[in-house]
Amino acid sequence: MIRLKESILVERSLNYVFEYTSDFSHIQAWDPGVVSSVRVNQKKIGVGSQYDLVLKFGPFRPKMKYEIIEYVPFSRIVLKGVGESFTAMDTIVFTKTAIATQIDYQADIRFHRFGNLIEKLLFPVMKKTGEKAMAGLEQKLAGTRGLPNKAMWFKSGSGLPDYLADHLIIPGMILFSRFGYALGKRFWSEPKGVLYGKKIVLTGGTSGIGKAAAFKLAEKKAFLTIIARNRVKAEQVRHEIVEKTGNPHIDVLIADLSLMHEIREVSEALKASKKNIDILINNAGALFNERKNTPEGLEQTFATDLLGVFLLTQYLKDALAASESPRIINVSSGGMYTQKIEVNDLENSQGQYNGAKAYARAKRGVVILTQIWAEQFKTHGIRVNAMHPGWVDTPGIERSLPGFHERVKRILRTPEQGADTIVWLATSKRAGQYTGLFWLDRRPHETIIFPGTCESAQERQTLWEKLNAFASKG
Repeated sequence: MIRLKESILVERSLNYVFEYTSDFSHIQAWDPGVVSSVRVNQKKIGVGSQYDLVLKFGPFRPKMKYEIIEYVPFSRIVLKGVGESFTAMDTIVFTKTAIATQIDYQADIRFHRFGNLIEKLLFPVMKKTGEKAMAGLEQKLAGTRGLPNKAMWFKSGSGLPDYLADHLIIPGMILFSRFGYALGKRFWSEPKGVLYGKKIVLTGGTSGIGKAAAFKLAEKKAFLTIIARNRVKAEQVRHEIVEKTGNPHIDVLIADLSLMHEIREVSEALKASKKNIDILINNAGALFNERKNTPEGLEQTFATDLLGVFLLTQYLKDALAASESPRIINVSSGGMYTQKIEVNDLENSQGQYNGAKAYARAKRGVVILTQIWAEQFKTHGIRVNAMHPGWVDTPGIERSLPGFHERVKRILRTPEQGADTIVWLATSKRAGQYTGLFWLDRRPHETIIFPGTCESAQERQTLWEKLNAFASKG
């Protein structure tokens, strides 16, 4: 057994400290070892309150069920955690002092199977994790924001081995491949129920990942509208879906999503139908190896992969807000990890044009928009999430990145595997509890890995203002 003990002192009232700490649905805000936490039962917090946690342990994301088993208001909380290969008993004691509130934390962790054989090796890592968690809680309760800088990470964090495991590209490459998909699938449970009567709008549904998602959504009896550029191809796909799934509720709308005037027209057509939209899936995208402008004078990567997503979503938000439990799913790319958004060069005009870099920047912008919309749309009840499908063998990849495709084609995912998380985010009741996250294989992942790729608050604001300015033209 591993026993961890930590204490902190915060200049806040006992009542405030207890109430904040006892709501473990936001533990990820202060514990860097937790990726996400969802409260399972919505009754008043107390004995029996349960939470589903996704933890971070190197490149892995194990799950844990957390339950409050003892609850003494403003004094003491005891929680039991159960994972696949471990159990934990956490005791948190709150004490009022003359000028502050003291929090004493103790965790007793038992590993099963092979874990108990390497407890001595795990202890330093677990100890550092506990220290970081309590430092994060102290920071939150003190009212400060943000993450420790890199120097503090190495001083009080998990050290170089954990940092490398989390942030080097090799683990990510494995997770992006079909092997990562197979690994993640071991932890899934299939969502129950169907989507009958749910109105779904899907962009780019005539090939690759979008087509695979369209078939799966149709199988689940969704009322599906596919927005596509090529009418002949779109009608062929619609006929194929109806014939193979038996779902007659499939229609198509034609629009080039790199052209803002066509996005406005297709949006007006959707709104004119007077039907609410339950789910919007922004899947359409393209990687262009040469820099070209659209007939409207916009650089095509920016127009297709970022501005078009922004404009369509903004136009349809009212139709989504009118639905009972609306969702927006934005398809991004793992390539966005390598790039920072360049708010002063959104149209990729500075320096030599690089198609892969331009694409990654646009997809980084989509992830930023996801987080902004998640906050803005909370009052409308709209859940907004982004995902990336991993490395998928699609005609677009083969055409745009032939060298990459040739080197890694043996480990690429099928379009169906790449589309799985899209369908899960649209279907799962559990997924409907999250907003503002970035998903791969039904698990939330960090959005920032490499130094220098994180935008500032001012850059976010600038991006938002510039996208609105572009959208207001014409």
